[in-house]
Amino acid sequence: PEKDHKLQVESFAKFVEKSGRRDVRLTLVGGVRNQADRDRVTSLLELTRSLGVEELVEFKVSIPYPELYQILSDSLVGLHTMWNEHFGIGVVEFMAAGIVPIAHNSGGPKLDIVVPGAGFLASTVEQYSDHMTRVLEMGEEELENMRRRGRDHVKGTFSDETFRKVFMEKCVGVLDMDLQWIVEEEEKEEEEEEEADCN
Repeated sequence: PEKDHKLQVESFAKFVEKSGRRDVRLTLVGGVRNQADRDRVTSLLELTRSLGVEELVEFKVSIPYPELYQILSDSLVGLHTMWNEHFGIGVVEFMAAGIVPIAHNSGGPKLDIVVPGAGFLASTVEQYSDHMTRVLEMGEEELENMRRRGRDHVKGTFSDETFRKVFMEKCVGVLDMDLQWIVEEEEKEEEEEEEADCN
């Protein structure tokens, strides 16, 4: 319940109502662990019926990774509606896949993940709906720039390479040891990889 899928369905329905578009689809992906989770899915299905978007909403439950990967590859917008999530790995995954995130305006997504020009923050049905409209009305160049900024941001902030570099820099200070050569080696390797990528 903390992920607030209800807000996702209501926001999507509002977007459909306001835009009149019926060529869009909301795909809800997640695991079902127990009867409470199954009941939640049933409740969300009933909500889609009551809002008139049943045929536009798909439920993908406990799917294998290759299917999840395909959904991420085919998606344009990623909705995150959990209030005050401490981090928000799903939002990072959206951005790494080139999906424009519309994340809850709280917690980790607000503080650390969604930066200006790389996605949107929202907290109400209207805000989510308006941001969906905004993304779908973007020109190709503007959309690609936003997607690129998101990918670049998560790669530069949350990648293994960045973690190693920052971790080593912190260790040097904490342990009062001269490990600068390790950091320099990491930087040299990164430069070589970037040069290889350019060629």
